[in-house]
Amino acid sequence: MATPIPAELRRSLVREHPEAWVDHLLGSFPPEYCERFDAEAISRHLGLIRELEVDRPVRLRAERLPEEPETWRVDIAGYDAFQLFSTVCMLLTVARLSIVEASIFTSDPPPEEPVSAASRPRPTMAGAGRSGFWRPGVSRPQRSSGAPDRRRKILDVFTVRPTAGSESPDWKAFEQELSDLAQLLRQGQHDEVHHRLIRRFAAALGDRRTIGGPLDSILLEISAEGPDKPTRIDVRARDSFGFLSLTASALALSGFRIVRADVCTVADYGWAEDTLWIIDRSGRPILDPDRLLALKYALILIEHFSTRLPRATDPESALIHFSRFANDLMARPDRAKEFAALDRPEVLDALVRVLGESRFLWEDFLQSQPENILPLIDDPLRWRSSPDRDELARDLSHRLARDADLDDRIRALRRFKDREIFRADVRTILGLSGGPEGFADELTDVAEVVIAAALELSVERLGTDRPQRSDGSPVPVSICALGKLGGRELGFASDLELMVVWDDRDLDASSQATPASEYFDRIVTTLRQVLGVRHGATFEPDFRLRPYGKGGPPATALSLFQSYYRAGGAAWAYERQALIRLRAVAGDRELGDLLERHRDAFVYGPEPLDHEALRKMRSMQLRQLIRPGTINAKLSPGALVDIEYAVQALQITHGRDNPALRCPSTLEAIEALCEAGHLDRATAKTLSEGCRFFRSLIGALRVVRGNAEDLTVPLAQSDDFAQLARRMRLDSAEALQSTLRRQLDAVKAAVDRVLETLE
Repeated sequence: MATPIPAELRRSLVREHPEAWVDHLLGSFPPEYCERFDAEAISRHLGLIRELEVDRPVRLRAERLPEEPETWRVDIAGYDAFQLFSTVCMLLTVARLSIVEASIFTSDPPPEEPVSAASRPRPTMAGAGRSGFWRPGVSRPQRSSGAPDRRRKILDVFTVRPTAGSESPDWKAFEQELSDLAQLLRQGQHDEVHHRLIRRFAAALGDRRTIGGPLDSILLEISAEGPDKPTRIDVRARDSFGFLSLTASALALSGFRIVRADVCTVADYGWAEDTLWIIDRSGRPILDPDRLLALKYALILIEHFSTRLPRATDPESALIHFSRFANDLMARPDRAKEFAALDRPEVLDALVRVLGESRFLWEDFLQSQPENILPLIDDPLRWRSSPDRDELARDLSHRLARDADLDDRIRALRRFKDREIFRADVRTILGLSGGPEGFADELTDVAEVVIAAALELSVERLGTDRPQRSDGSPVPVSICALGKLGGRELGFASDLELMVVWDDRDLDASSQATPASEYFDRIVTTLRQVLGVRHGATFEPDFRLRPYGKGGPPATALSLFQSYYRAGGAAWAYERQALIRLRAVAGDRELGDLLERHRDAFVYGPEPLDHEALRKMRSMQLRQLIRPGTINAKLSPGALVDIEYAVQALQITHGRDNPALRCPSTLEAIEALCEAGHLDRATAKTLSEGCRFFRSLIGALRVVRGNAEDLTVPLAQSDDFAQLARRMRLDSAEALQSTLRRQLDAVKAAVDRVLETLE
């Protein structure tokens, strides 16, 4: 049923505007619109609506209030688009404008039959009326008086004032940016609009809000007013800069559209009192009581979470991830309990830093398995401390003992792995793990416990066909760690470099249907299946560091291990260095001890270090693996690999005579070499500090990218570089740039000195 049009108001408007446009406006907006504004204001709004065109989807008129020169009234008309209101509010916040009052209306299509495209207003000549707002006494650009188009429109009227110390707004630039963003929204590019605004929004918010303190009280009531009416939300909270922007953004990110709003700040009491009317993305109100309650919890939680945004390394990721996280919670049967558990300052502080630190962490854990992560993140006692290796082993053993079914135990192992990796990630993000070494220790303990259990489950999966010795005992097998796991230097998204070695002495070939070599090759395949790690995810097993690499068998027989890694054997010079980090971490302990003794005999034998092979390898890495004009945190001259090569060269040279130098950990080896007199204290300090810095830098790169395939440092002038500096807890991009250059130069000079003493 059409809305009755007040006769006197209509007569007043048709004096200035074509009759069809007047009827279009008054027939499209709800009765409350005409009750709210007088004829003069409605005439202004209609003038803005008549100026709308496809390439100008937003028009704006701003003027100072005569009684308050520092306060502006801003009229905005535009073609409606999902997320447009929250974008307007966010842009006002970015411009350091505080919203005092606001009235927001959205039109419905008028009841008449649609007009043809030919009868719509034609575009005006280029350049006409581009100022974005007009003043009394200045003629308004003339528009076509033809039939109005029927697209849904918005009329937003704000009363705003600049925050203390802010400059007067540039309304022409404001309108242009809002127009550009509205075009993107109408094209469905909602994430792009968030990307353009959220960091600036968080910066403006951080300038004005105190973060990390108690949570302010938010009184929020949501009610369904009928099946044909939008859902009403009444919000009362302590007024704070950006409050309306956060509320509107939370609703948009939760998939709701604000079609009407009354916003008022009670200055005498410092309270914001807002009433919003919303529909879902399909245009329907929210009627289900259970869903209304869930929405209430989600809004309060997102509002509180958003006040912590300035803490986040990446505010955009933090806000978007958390909104999706809250939406997932809304669908859970025990959501009320879980929302309440999360709505605490320390938990929200942790969440904003975790979700704003890493897109990889979101994809690898939080998005895929919130039901497993919630019990950890909502209980600070669980991430304030970390269990040691024995505690982890007991916990996992207890969990596996609950299930008789093998598949259930494999799933329990994976849940345990993911939970403990996430615990370690959270602790290091919050600065609780004691730096890269503590983080690496925690991850290494988890990895070793998981690998040991995965080996047992893999053997069980393959059944009774295990090869036997002549005395009927099972053929021993050992899993050795290499690389970062061998050196106890794991970090974000680390893979697990492993070698499976089985004892081929004293085999009873007659007692088995499957050859031993085939059985242990199947062990390698089954280990992958039991761990269930997707490509590129944390703890992905990598079995390539074995004799002959991909050309060799997946599992290595002891005889092959001994013949390959020996003086005059087939191992390359760099493999001698790689074997420094070999450690037996699971399986038969006697076999593991034998492998480590053979490693020592090979690595620390009398054969001199092949310096020429070392130089050729580094030259090839520099030539083939580093893009010209870039810095690689691992491979560039003066970066991590130079430190590792120099330390390993010293270990091979002096380790034969001093077993204390045979450390798989680079940092421990530096200290041992210094204590033995092979490094002076200044050089040792340079190498240790460089090692810690570049490991932190690599971790900061990998926490976003989720893998080690590209450790190229972003360009110093880029947003990614500035974000990298924040992730490393440095004051500015300039601080990171100067620290990076200083470390590269210092490490390169120290490494050159070390290598000169060895040649």
